[in-house]
Amino acid sequence: MRLYQAELKRILKTRSVQILLAAAILLSAVLAYFPCTFVAYVYENESGKEVTLTGREAIRMIQERQGQYQGEITEEKLADAVRQYDEFASRYEGGLPNGIYDERVTTVDSYRYVFAINRLLTRMQEVNADPNTGIAPGMEELTEADAQDFYEQCRQHVRDLIYLENGHGAKVDSAVAQAEMLYDKVKMPFSYYPYISTNAIEYTGLCVLFLVLIGMILMVPLFASDRQTQADQIIKCTKLGKRRLASVRILAGVTVVTVMYMAGIALFLLVMNSLNGWESLKSSVQITVSAAVFLPVTVGGLELLISAAGYITLLATVCFTLFLSGRMKSVFASAIAAFVFFLLPMVCYRIFDGNARYWICSILPSGGTGMLNSFTYSVIDAKFAFIGDQVIWTPYLMMAAALIEVILFIPLTVTGWCRKRG
Repeated sequence: MRLYQAELKRILKTRSVQILLAAAILLSAVLAYFPCTFVAYVYENESGKEVTLTGREAIRMIQERQGQYQGEITEEKLADAVRQYDEFASRYEGGLPNGIYDERVTTVDSYRYVFAINRLLTRMQEVNADPNTGIAPGMEELTEADAQDFYEQCRQHVRDLIYLENGHGAKVDSAVAQAEMLYDKVKMPFSYYPYISTNAIEYTGLCVLFLVLIGMILMVPLFASDRQTQADQIIKCTKLGKRRLASVRILAGVTVVTVMYMAGIALFLLVMNSLNGWESLKSSVQITVSAAVFLPVTVGGLELLISAAGYITLLATVCFTLFLSGRMKSVFASAIAAFVFFLLPMVCYRIFDGNARYWICSILPSGGTGMLNSFTYSVIDAKFAFIGDQVIWTPYLMMAAALIEVILFIPLTVTGWCRKRG
C-alpha cells in the first residue's frame, strides 16, 4: 500500500500531469457545450420580422413546437405528418419536387410547417429507400399507407441495408440473422422527446477520443522516464524494484486515468444533457439517428454505452502504451510510438476497404476511438467483419479485442520492465 501511495503521489506531483488532468476536465465541459450551439430555430415575430434563435433559446422553442409529437410515434402520428406535409406542399404550384429545399420555400415557412414533422418524414423516407440502390423517395412521394406500414418496413429496411452493403451469401445471411435478433428487442412504437440531435451522440464519441488521447499521453513517461535517466538500473537492484514495482506502477497509472476519464465523461454528460433536456434521453435511437440502428437502446442508453466502451478502449490503449513505455529508451521514442499506434486505426480506415478495414481497425488497441472508424459510428451502423462463413458485428469485435489486449499487455509490461536492460 505504501508503494502504491508513493507511486500515486509521484505521478500526481508531476506538473505536466496536473496540466493534462485540468485540460481533460476543461475540454469535457467545452465539448459538452458545443452541440447546443449548433441548434437554431427561425420564426416570424408579431411585427413580421424574421428572428433566429440559437443555443438554449432555440432548444426551448423546439421543445414547445414539437410538443405534440413527443411520446410514442404511432402510425397515426406518422400519417398526420404526411397529411401536414401534403397540405403545405399543395400551397405551391406543381407541389415541391425538391422538398423544403425548393427556392420558393422561405426559411420561416420551412420551420413553421415542416420542422416539427421533418424527423418523422425523414425516417419514413429512409425505410422506404430502394433496396437495390439505397436511394430514398422524396417527401412528396410518401403516403399514408407508408405510415401504416412503417414499423414492418423498418425490419425489412434493416435486411435490405445489410444485403446492399455486404452483398449476398451464407455469411451475409448470418449477419442479417444477428441484426434481426437484436432488432426484435427494439421497443416499438419508437419514442421521441425533443430536443436531441445526432450532434450530441457524435460529440460523446469525440469526448471519448480526447479523453483516451490524454490518458495515453499521461502514461507515456511512466516507465520510459526511468530508462531515459538510467534510474531503472538502480531501481531494479532494490528488493521491490522489479515485478512488484512494475505491477504497482501500472495500478497507480490506471487509477489516475480512470479517475480522469470518469470525471471528464460524467461532467460532459451532465452539462450536455442539462442543456438539451434530460427527458430527451428517453428518445429511441431509431427515431433520432436512423431507423436501421438495430441496437435496442434509447439515446440515454447509447450515451452510457459509448462511455463504457470508451473506458474499455482507454484501458486497452493505456496498457499498450505502458508496454511501449517499458520497452523504449526515451520518453520521446515512447511518445512517438504510442501516438502512431493511436492514429493507426483512423489511417487504416482511410487506406483499406471492405473486410480488411473492419478487422484491422477493430483489433488495434485504440480501435474504439477515432472518427468514422470509432465504436460510436460502428454501433449505429451495419458493419460486420467476416472470416470464412463466420461473422461478427464490429462493436463486438472492438470490445472483445480491447479486453484481450488489457489482459495481454499488463503481464507483458511487467515482464518487459523486469527483463529490459539499459
